[in-house]
Amino acid sequence: MISYQSTHGEVSWDKGLKAVVMEWKGFAYGVEFQTIMNRGIELLSEMRSGRLLMDARKGSAIKAEDQDWIRQTFVSHAFGNGLRYFAMVLPKSTIAKLSLDRTVNQLGELPYELMNFSEMEDAMQWLSLQSN
Repeated sequence: MISYQSTHGEVSWDKGLKAVVMEWKGFAYGVEFQTIMNRGIELLSEMRSGRLLMDARKGSAIKAEDQDWIRQTFVSHAFGNGLRYFAMVLPKSTIAKLSLDRTVNQLGELPYELMNFSEMEDAMQWLSLQSN
């Protein structure tokens, strides 16, 4: 079930996995970036799920302002709306991967479990083993 879709990304519910899925389709920043991320949080709450799968394989670098927003807003807001298990499939682009690594490293200790994967199947398998 697709909850949000744009040229930059998509947020959907995976019934079999019982997880919110965010798929990045390219570069997004500012309002568009936050809209995708916030819609994922809202869907976690609506579906009463603690599982999030982020497919960042087609993602790109994250702007400094969005890195700040993730640190200052997203982490606590996501946790407060039920996020407990976050599986992330890393970008294929080296620049995007470095940007994502820098962003995650700035976050410090997270209130939820975050695991990075290079393959979608591995991320889905890990997420399916986590209890809600």
